[in-house]
Amino acid sequence: MARNFEILHDPDAFVPPSTAHADRGVLQNRAYLEFDASAVEAMYSKAVQMPAAYTGSGTLKADIHYSCAVATNKVDFEISVEALTDGDAVDMHAASSFDSVNAGNETVPATIGYLGVLTITLTNKDSVAAGDMFRIKLERDADDATDDTAAGYARVWTVCVYEEV
Repeated sequence: MARNFEILHDPDAFVPPSTAHADRGVLQNRAYLEFDASAVEAMYSKAVQMPAAYTGSGTLKADIHYSCAVATNKVDFEISVEALTDGDAVDMHAASSFDSVNAGNETVPATIGYLGVLTITLTNKDSVAAGDMFRIKLERDADDATDDTAAGYARVWTVCVYEEV
């Protein structure tokens, strides 16, 4: 399948909430977000405009490029989408309007520090359309005892949102 656009979110494209957020770091000149294994932590991407190439007829997905401090068990991430159109009834000064979460999990790479790519289909996408102001909330679901069993941190290196057609 082909991608008709990509929005790449590097670690600097995310802002923390006032509490329960991932830490930032740099390792081997690569920036990352570090999500803890014992607490649910989140980060919010900076807003971008959904590209004109977005048709809405394909499948909106996100690839999370990550590595872990362990080489066993599973890691679970969630992505929520917020899409705002000119005239939407959302007070930008007081509220956010994220859609329901889209979740995904997978077994972490078998070697500590190796790169894994978790793809999440963004079924709940807040009726996003080309031209909308678009952002995501990224969260490690560390309190999910079934789907997030990896001890130790998970470092996120990039998140790439795209439409697959």
